[in-house]
Formats: sequence, C-alpha cells, structure tokens
Amino acid sequence: MSRRRFWLSICMALAVLLSLLACYAIYRVQQLLDEQHVELDWQGFSLSWRGLQLHEVSLVQRGQGELHTHAKQLHLQWLASEAPRYRLAVQGLRVDWLAADSEAQSPTNSGLDETVQTISNALPWLPRRIELRDLHAQLPCINGRCALDGELDLQRLDDALHLRVRLLRENHSAVLQAHLQGLDGALDSARQLQMTLHFDEQQQMELHSDLAVQGDALQWNGDLLLAPLQEIAWVAAWLSEWTSLDTANLPKTPQQAGIIAQWQLQLPQTTRQLGELLTAPGWLRVDAQLPQPWPLPGIGLLSGELQLDLRNAAGAWQGRKLHGNLQLDTQDAPWLTALPNGLRTSRLQLQLQPLESNPDTPLALQLKLVAEGALQGQIDAELGLQQSRDWALEVRQLQLDARSKRVDLDGIRADGLQLNLDLSGNVTAHQLQLTLAANSRLDIQRLRGADLDLQQARLTLAGLGVAGAPHVPTLSGPLTLRIQSLQHPQLQAQGWQWQGRLEADSVSQALDGALLADSGLSMTLRLNNTADALGLNATVDELFLRAGNPLAHTLASWPPLLALDNGRIQADASLSLPTGKPLQLRAKLSGKGLAGIYDRSMLSGVDAELHLRLAGERLTLELPSLSAKQLDPGIALGPLQLQASYQASLQRPLAGSLSHQRAELGILGGSLSLEPATWALDRPSQLLPLKLSGLDLQELFRVYPAEGLAGNGLIDGTLPLRLGGAISIEQGLIEARPPGGQLSFHSPRIRAMGQANPGMKLVTDALEDFHYDLLSSSVDYDQSGTLQLGMRLHGQNPAIEKGRPIHFNINLEEDIPALLASLQLTDKVRGIIQQRIQQWMRQRVPQESKE
Repeated sequence: MSRRRFWLSICMALAVLLSLLACYAIYRVQQLLDEQHVELDWQGFSLSWRGLQLHEVSLVQRGQGELHTHAKQLHLQWLASEAPRYRLAVQGLRVDWLAADSEAQSPTNSGLDETVQTISNALPWLPRRIELRDLHAQLPCINGRCALDGELDLQRLDDALHLRVRLLRENHSAVLQAHLQGLDGALDSARQLQMTLHFDEQQQMELHSDLAVQGDALQWNGDLLLAPLQEIAWVAAWLSEWTSLDTANLPKTPQQAGIIAQWQLQLPQTTRQLGELLTAPGWLRVDAQLPQPWPLPGIGLLSGELQLDLRNAAGAWQGRKLHGNLQLDTQDAPWLTALPNGLRTSRLQLQLQPLESNPDTPLALQLKLVAEGALQGQIDAELGLQQSRDWALEVRQLQLDARSKRVDLDGIRADGLQLNLDLSGNVTAHQLQLTLAANSRLDIQRLRGADLDLQQARLTLAGLGVAGAPHVPTLSGPLTLRIQSLQHPQLQAQGWQWQGRLEADSVSQALDGALLADSGLSMTLRLNNTADALGLNATVDELFLRAGNPLAHTLASWPPLLALDNGRIQADASLSLPTGKPLQLRAKLSGKGLAGIYDRSMLSGVDAELHLRLAGERLTLELPSLSAKQLDPGIALGPLQLQASYQASLQRPLAGSLSHQRAELGILGGSLSLEPATWALDRPSQLLPLKLSGLDLQELFRVYPAEGLAGNGLIDGTLPLRLGGAISIEQGLIEARPPGGQLSFHSPRIRAMGQANPGMKLVTDALEDFHYDLLSSSVDYDQSGTLQLGMRLHGQNPAIEKGRPIHFNINLEEDIPALLASLQLTDKVRGIIQQRIQQWMRQRVPQESKE
C-alpha cells in the first residue's frame, strides 16, 4: 500500500511540475508574443506524450503592416529520434496580410541580404516537417490584393531539404517539387538540387544541379529539360496579377516546343556576381526544338530547331558546334512598316551547318539565309570562329543575291533592283576588316523621281571595304556608277559615268572622283559631309571647242542658236550647306578665244569671265570682263567691251537689278556706247540711251549695197534704244561731225531718169560731187525691223552754178533684217547661216502677205 502511495505521489508531483512548466512556457510565449506585437488566441487545447494540439487558432501581428492568420487545427508533434525533434501540421489555414505603404516598395539589396541571412539562421530551428493543408491567403499584389490557394510540404532530412508546393487557380494547378542536398555546411560536401515543375499534372520542367568542391574551386554540373508546353495562358494571366506582366500582348504558348540544356562550369568559391558565371571555364550544350510557329512580339512567327555546343577554356566562350534550321514568318511584323514596300519580306529561313574545323577554328559553319516576299534574296556564307581569348569571326566567303521588282521611297520609284555582294574578311571585338570582291554591284533597271529618269544604272562596289573598330567603322574604296540613259529637264538625255573613291565613317563622308557624260563633258567632283556642313566642289575639265562642244550636247538650256566651234572653256563651282545656316554657292565660268555662230551672226575672238554667287536667297552674277574681236550680223561689228553685274533674289530671279560699268561696241570705224547705269529688270521695258560716236561714212557706203554711192565724214548721235518685247528706237538723232564731208552718187539708172526730168537732173548732177557742211537725220526703228531716216543735207557742188548752196530733205526707209540678210547672202558665209536666212525669209513672206 505504501508503494502505491509513493508512486501516486511521484505522479502527482510530476503532473504538478509539468503543469507549472506548461504555465511558465505559456507565460514566456505570451511575453514573447507581446514583445513582437502578436496576439494569439485558440480554442481547444490538448497536450499528450505525442505532442501539442490546438483548435481554432488565431494570430494577429500588428506593426508597420497587419497580419491575420487563422487555422482550424494546429498540431505540433514530438519526435523521439529525429532532429529537429518536432513536426508542425496546420489544417485550414487562412492568411490575410495588409502591408504598410513602405513595405510595398521594392526591397533594397541590403534588405534581401538580411532576409537571406535570417532564413539561413532560422534553418536549423525549423520543424522537421511543415505541412500546410487547405491554405488560403490574401496578399498584396500588383493589382492591390490577390488570393492564393494551395498546400505546402517542407521536410528536413539530415542535410537535405525537400519542398513540395501545390498552388490552385480555378480548375488549374501548378506543382513545384525541389530536393536540396548538402545543408550541413561542410566545405567539402556536395550540394545537389533537383527540381520539377508540373502544370495541370503535366511535367513542364526538370532541373538537376550538382555543386561540388574541387580544390579551391566549385564545379557546377547541371541538366535542364523544358518539355513541350501545353496551353498555359492561364499561367500568364495568373502571373500578371502578381507582376507588371502585360498578358494582353503576350504571344500564345509554343506547342510541342522543348529545350534540353547541359552544362559544367568551374566557379570560384566566392562567386557572387552573374558576370562570374558568364566567364567561368566549362562547357554548355543546348538543344532547342520549336516545330510549330511561335509568335515573338514585334518580330514574327518563329519555328525550327537549334543545337549549340559552347566551351570556355581560356576565359572566353567559343563555339564547338552550331546546327540550326529556323524559319521566321514576318508577314505582319510591325518592324516591316519602317521599310519601303519593295524591301519587305514575308518569310526568312536560316540554315546553319557545321563544317570541318581545325584547332585554330573551333567553330566553322555554313550559313544560308533565304528571304521570300517583295524582297527576294539569298545569303550563302562560310564562317569560322577563331580560337583566341577574344572572339574573332572569319568571313571566308559571303555571297548575297537580293532582288526586288519595285521600291517606292519618298517620291522615288525604282524598278528592277538587284544587289550582288561577294564579301570576305574578319571581325573581332576590336577590329573590323571586310572587303567586297569583283562581282559586287547594284543594278537598277529604272529609277524615276519628280524630274529625274534613269535607265539601266549599275553601281560597281568591287574593292569597297569596311575597316576599323566595330563601334566606329570606316567604309572606303572605289566606286563606279554607269547610267545608260539619264533624263532631266536641265540635261540632254544621254549616258553618264562616275568613277571615284568613297571614304565614310560616323563623323564624315567624302566622295571624290570624275563624272563623264557620253557627250564628252567631264568634271571632277568632291562631296564632303560632316556634322557642320555639306560641301560640294566641281571642276569642269578644260574644253577645247575645236574638237566639239560637249556643253551644247549636255545642257538642255544651251541656246539652240548658239554654236561655238573654237576656243577654250573652263568652269568650277563650290557649294556649302552649313548646319542651320543658308546655302552658299560660288561658280566661275571663263572662255578664251571663242568663235562660232549666234543665230545669223558670226562671233570671233570672244573672251569672257562670269562669276556666280548665291548666299541664302541672294543671287549675284558678275561679268568682270567680256570682249569680242568681231560680231558679224551682216555688217562687221567690233570690238566689244562689256563689264556688268546682276543682283536678284531666288524668289524672283528675273526681276533683279543690272548694273554695267562699261558697254562699248565698235561699228563701221566708230562706236556705240552706254554710260554706267543701273537698270531694274522688273519693269516691262527699258530705255537705253545709246551714244554713237565717229561712224565713218566711207565704211558705211563700203558695206551698204547701193551702186555708185560713196562719201566720207564722221557721224555722231544718240539712239534711245527701247528693250521690251522687241528692239525699237524712238526719236533718235544723228549728224555729221564738223566741218562736214563729201558725197558722190554715180548711178546710170538715176542719170537716165534725170534726162527726162529737169528737176531730177539737178539732183543727180549735184550728188555726183556734193560737199556737205550739214548732215543730220532723225532715226526711228520700229519693232518690225523698219528703219526710218528723215535726213537734212546742206552743201554744194562746185561744178554747179559756181557752188551755190543746195538743201536736200530726204526720207529713207529700210528693212534692216532683210538688208542684213541680203548682205550675208552676198558674202561667203557658212551654210548654217544661209539655211537660217532662207528659213527666216520663208517664214517672213507669209507674215507680210497677211499684213
């Protein structure tokens, strides 16, 4: 009996002690909860040798945020032989977290480090197993608050950790299972990770990772398998609730796609940065399969296969194998809208085939790219990756053949484009060297713009090369352009050729060469473009007109009535278009010893120099000197001396002001001249006060076709010349220079008339030897070409009535154009002048008959 009481007393004492310990534990727990601002409440408490069980447990934590949790049942089970020696199971857990505004911000790096450190420190204290069943959580997300349903199973086994998470969304599920081995923290222990991901009970991803210590480094081996994806648009929609993912613009999930990746890397034990992974020695193999087209946003539909084998033995990744067959459907791709219609493709196909390589070329491959659509073409290339610390691409041969029927760009239409390139060279991270071979060219059947029409144009690119650093390459080499026919309103239709050299980089571009027309006109051109200005310099090669006049066969605006067949012409021009400033243009044209024909006049000994200057909207023409030995419109005139300038605006180029400093023309031993003046050409007509000085009557009568007429004396006068629709003279006046001169007129026809008329006989007798002291005449010349002279003639004939004074008033009328034409026909003139005179006469007869 005493023994029974003893044991009963012991049990009661132990029960009291356990109760006191439980009360103390509850007190300490409550004290700890109060310090953490946690409120804990439960209903139904039971304690047994197997563990602690609570019913209807509620927990509230208030701080910067607020956390509410509620569980229908919480079971903390003691474990006898395993460590940690307890396991936690929660059923019907509800979590509601209201985060503070500050917690909604993105965590800093220091915050992440503290979180990782906290998890690492808490890992030894975690329960042996944590089971959360029927979990429902309301958590902050990108859209405000989102729901999360599922279950979690986390189990610690010695140095291994096993995690299984199952998340539910409507009728879908996602299951992540991970097994991590090597948590004991020993330096020489291996760490292994195995992970699988299932969507709707279908495995989508499997990962095997093994991290082991080898000497002073870590060796990381891994395998990754991405199985063909199912239709998982719901996953993207789900993720969009928690992130800023734009699911509306996401492509559809690629069906039957798969990726297999394997790798082995040597890492330093202190690896912390992603860059250390990218430079770590080792190898990587990737095998990707995409049999069905998969839309890439903004690019197109991608399908095909790709195998890749990379190795890093000297600090840089190099390819050992590359094999691929990819197709890209670009028919509706947005990036195509930036290209002209004729340069758009609907489909691209890329084929990569490995070639035999040697130790110096770890990767050698054959590349073939085919384009279909409005732009059709093909690229065939043999490429090699050189083995060195820095990558180097060897372009052994690259041939490109591209064609387009029509391209429209900024009002220009090009038909029948074909581009052929044969390229070879080397490309490295620091140096670029590519050269085009002999058959590289661009052909255009026809190119049409607003006023331009080119036919059969070929741009030869042979010898053109790209060199320099990849970020600042330089394009240089010879260029040749041949155009079979060029039509422009300012040019005669003919062929052109340009041959020169191109030098271009990102800072400046320069073209330097020679331009040659089929007419024989040639010039040197230099085009220079920089950030500050665009400049053009042109120099026309000296023209020797005895061999022909290429200007007349080149310029559409060349005067059709002007033909030069002797002398030399030189010209040069420079154009500058500074950035943000007006255009600047300077040009110079000079001729020496020019001779030829203008209309029905012959020219000889013409020397001229013309300067043109354009500054913004201001146009200036200067004629420092113009001289001619002779002008012969039927009467030999000359010499000619002219010095003038002209200024106008580009808006009204023909309404400027003309100034002449010298204007003088020799005529029949005398001269016609103008005093220096300035004329406004915007007026409908101009009146030029011509001054006649020293005209020799002897020279006039020599060329005037009047039989038996002779005389001498000098004539001066003023001739108001009006320039409008045609030339006219109004109220001109000429008179003989004192002391006068002599006239004689011996005509058998006129003498015969005098025999029958005594009055006419006196006139004919007086004019046989008439000494005049006054000879003056009014001069009027109308626009039809009729010259009217009202002459007053005073003098005497010593043989008549002892030289008594005789006065004559004579009215003369002459058709000057017809007179000059008759004078030219009587001389030995060129056939072209005779043809023009005869044509003029044929046109003149119908006009006179109408009048």
